[in-house]
Amino acid sequence: MIELFDRLAGSYDEVLPFFREFGRQTADRLPLPAPGARLLDVGAGRGAVAHAARDRGYTVTATDAAPGMVDRLAATLDAHLMDAADLRFPDGTFDVVTAGLVIHILDDPASAVREARRVLKPGGLFAFTVPGPNPDGFAMTDRANELFAEFSAYLPPAGSMGVAFDESATLAAAGFTGVAETDLRVELTVPDAETLWRWFQTHGSRKFLDDLPAERRAEFRTRLLDDLNGRDRIVLRRAAWLFTGLA
Repeated sequence: MIELFDRLAGSYDEVLPFFREFGRQTADRLPLPAPGARLLDVGAGRGAVAHAARDRGYTVTATDAAPGMVDRLAATLDAHLMDAADLRFPDGTFDVVTAGLVIHILDDPASAVREARRVLKPGGLFAFTVPGPNPDGFAMTDRANELFAEFSAYLPPAGSMGVAFDESATLAAAGFTGVAETDLRVELTVPDAETLWRWFQTHGSRKFLDDLPAERRAEFRTRLLDDLNGRDRIVLRRAAWLFTGLA
């Protein structure tokens, strides 16, 4: 996983501003910071949450496990190369910890959640986003997720990345209280089908596509583009779930 995101660092969130938009919405839902409030953004990528949180008034530290991401983050933020499950900060350092669309792709989400609680001050807030089921009344406008579900049958053992976990239960097991969840929604107009295909190759879904046999990857692309090219307008509409808990 680290090698993949290191390789994608130059194109991540460049094709479409997908993660930036979710990052802005995540930061907007954080409490207004007191003077000097410190925020740690874990798995920061290109800084979607970190930059938005800084603009909101937090003193931000960012970490990522991919050197290419950290090199780019360091141009504008206090950035560190670090594993989400092994944060090299003292206990009780931060007022807020965030993790935007990263916990679900880790091999051990529970370890990362425990580390987030360890580095939070008592009463500090942990906020992270993950994909999940569509909210009531919300529908995607493309068939990509149907194709991902169908083609998962062609993945090798341990293909793609991440493991399923119960977000609320994992927060509670780590000692967080006041656990809550809410949905975030993004809708982006896409200029053409090839742009959306390129977008799928610039973030975590690239691992899924790379792990498919070559002929299945070609079939996935053909079927995705056929579906998109048959539409009058191509829109990337996605929902994510924001989970929060207090240390």
